[in-house]
Order: sequence, then C-alpha cells, then structure tokens
Amino acid sequence: MFRVMNRPAAFLAAAMLLFSPANWAYEAPLASRSVRDAYFLGQRNNEDTKAFLQMYTKHFTMPPRGPYISEIRLLTPYAQVVDIARHKTVGYSAQQAQAEYKARGDSLLVRVRIDFTATYNDVMTVKPTKNDGSQPNIAPRPEDFWKDFRFVLSQNGEDLQYRSISGEPQYIPEEGLINGVLAGAYVNLVYDVHTVSSRKTQVEVFSPDGQRVAASFDLAALR
Repeated sequence: MFRVMNRPAAFLAAAMLLFSPANWAYEAPLASRSVRDAYFLGQRNNEDTKAFLQMYTKHFTMPPRGPYISEIRLLTPYAQVVDIARHKTVGYSAQQAQAEYKARGDSLLVRVRIDFTATYNDVMTVKPTKNDGSQPNIAPRPEDFWKDFRFVLSQNGEDLQYRSISGEPQYIPEEGLINGVLAGAYVNLVYDVHTVSSRKTQVEVFSPDGQRVAASFDLAALR
C-alpha cells in the first residue's frame, strides 16, 4: 500500500530536492557521462564548441588609455572539461579527461585576460624614492603586474572569497629575446563550488588607473 505524505513533510522533501547541489543548474560533481559529453564537445573544436563557450565569455572594447581588460570567462566544472579538451586534440582520450577531472576536483574558474596597450606596456615609470628633484626612471614591467589589479566575484551584493589566484604572463615574439616581449597576462581565480550558488553572478576587475570592468553571468542558465 502506498503511503500519502503529509503536507509539511512533502514540502520539506521538495525543498531538499530543489536545493540539493545535484540539482543546481550547473552540475557539480559531474557524472561520468557528463565528463564524456563535455570531452567530445571540446574535441570537436568546431562551431558548436565555440558557441557553447561564448555563453561563458564576455568581451570588452579597448579603453582610450591604460591596460585593456579584454575578456572575462566564468567556467563551470563542465565548461572546464570542454575548454581543456578543445586544446588537447591529439592523443587525448576520454579516460584521460575523466582522470584529470577527478584529480582537479570541482571548482568555478574565473579567467581574466589583460592586454598591454600603447599607454600601458612592458615598461613603466618608476618615481624616485627621495624628493631630491631626481627624474623618474624607466623600468621593465614585472610579470606579476596583475597583482596591482583587484578582482571581485559577487552574488546578491556579497563578495565571495576565491580559493586561489595565479597569473600566466603572455609574450609576443621579438628578435634577440628568448621569451619575447611581455604583452599581458591571464589571471585565474579558483572558487569552491559550495560557495557559489546557481544564480546571477558578477565579476568585476579594477585596474590601477581607476578602470572598472564588470561582467554578469546567470549560473542558473549555464551548465
């Protein structure tokens, strides 16, 4: 005989189901089938792959002066598998994708691209430490220049703390230079999925010269 659940108990069960992490719009943890689906979407590396990742990417126009914050990405665990697989199109198997996902664990990745411009490039002006009339000096801009920027991810006006932050300097070839010329960086901020719920999310980047660039993502609409 089937038992009819009373209303309070039924309401509680429905609420637990609704707010269970397994029922968030973005999936975490990923089922084996989801990892496999994401792997093949990335491996195709075609228009479908590009269209999928565009939903997780915001592009910006170049400012009149200063650094160019050209792109902000917010990648869910599923989108991370897609993005990695599209860069490993030779000798990369679904089994490897599954093993890497397990080793990496579940996280949200915010990836910010900062490009140099004519007014913010690989050299910088260094003011003299003493007020003795000395002229400013010119010095190479350090690879970790991105540490002068501030990065904020927020939901409902509340700033969330990232788990880790790192930078990847980007170079362009230059004759006579082994690494080339510093041209910018990618900044990666990793967040614990348990701290980021499936709702509208804002990523803001503040540059040393006072720029503010903001990108909005609706995690309820992303996988």
